[in-house]
Amino acid sequence: MAAIDPSKIKSTLAYNHKGTFYAVCVDTLTGKLYAGSDDYGIHVFDPAVNQKQAVARWSRHENYVSALLHVKNAGKPQVISASYDRSLIWWDPESGKPLRSLEAHHGWVRSLAGTPDGKHFASAGDDMLVHVWETESGRRVHTLAGHAMQTPQGHVTALYVVAISPDGKYVAAGDRAGVVCVWELATGKLAQRFEVPILYTYDPKQRKRSIGGIRSLAFLPDGRLLAVGGIGQVNNVDGLAGPAHVELWDWRKPEPRLMLEAEGHKGITNCLSPYGGSAWLVGAGGGSDGGFLAFWKIDPLPGNVKEKAAAVPLQRIKTGGHIHAFCSRKSGSELCLAGHEKLEIWR
Repeated sequence: MAAIDPSKIKSTLAYNHKGTFYAVCVDTLTGKLYAGSDDYGIHVFDPAVNQKQAVARWSRHENYVSALLHVKNAGKPQVISASYDRSLIWWDPESGKPLRSLEAHHGWVRSLAGTPDGKHFASAGDDMLVHVWETESGRRVHTLAGHAMQTPQGHVTALYVVAISPDGKYVAAGDRAGVVCVWELATGKLAQRFEVPILYTYDPKQRKRSIGGIRSLAFLPDGRLLAVGGIGQVNNVDGLAGPAHVELWDWRKPEPRLMLEAEGHKGITNCLSPYGGSAWLVGAGGGSDGGFLAFWKIDPLPGNVKEKAAAVPLQRIKTGGHIHAFCSRKSGSELCLAGHEKLEIWR
């Protein structure tokens, strides 16, 4: 994997947008980028051509496009999109035409994750369920439950993110109250459930509302550790003025192994991914301090996390606008960041 040197990374190409991109994925065959927007469309960009605008726009959803996944369906490439309109759509990337559409959840669909072999994928929705789907047929294989339908204080909750382990055996999801559930993909059996309380803030006096939640999840390459991200404790629940916060958990025990922050940067960690094999963990997000991209050096992993977290090498870059999603391109030599008013390529 041709990883980026985090100390030298810089923006090389930006596609401006009158709105916000909430999702992005890369076509591993053509190198094209697909970005999901708050204008209900999927914008197609081709970095190989000298054009600062989208080369195509696909329309069928009736609300924000919240997640995208590029898959090889029985050898034929397809793009799967999720939306706040509760649906999933399979697209032909060559023609831009929808191939299949179905109502997937009784609530906003917020996240998608695929298995390494491309045969299955998972969706997470605000009905507080994770569904496992057969990619080729669109058949629902499992419905995974374990998340509460309300916050501990009885308020509306959300299921923000889903992730699948590198071996394709486990599915993890995180909710607004800071709860993570992990299931066996093959059986649908709940394998673990734990809480990360620092990622959930409730104001019982002034506003009687909450902020935070598990906004990002990523299994590390060995599948033993699970990276969990969001925002730390917040004094004002009307803003994003809490510290960007990430923890590594040994999810089977379960116990935290490492706590990370981005040099005090205020905001939510919206996305996480291992990078450069197991050497780095990369995260991105944004808040009251603007957008950020962070690289944490996690190999070798410190022995005791809480005392030695400050010793973990960190490269943090300010990106301007809030980042909602990213993906890697060209075998990891580029990172593509999707967010407020732009899609940007860094290398």
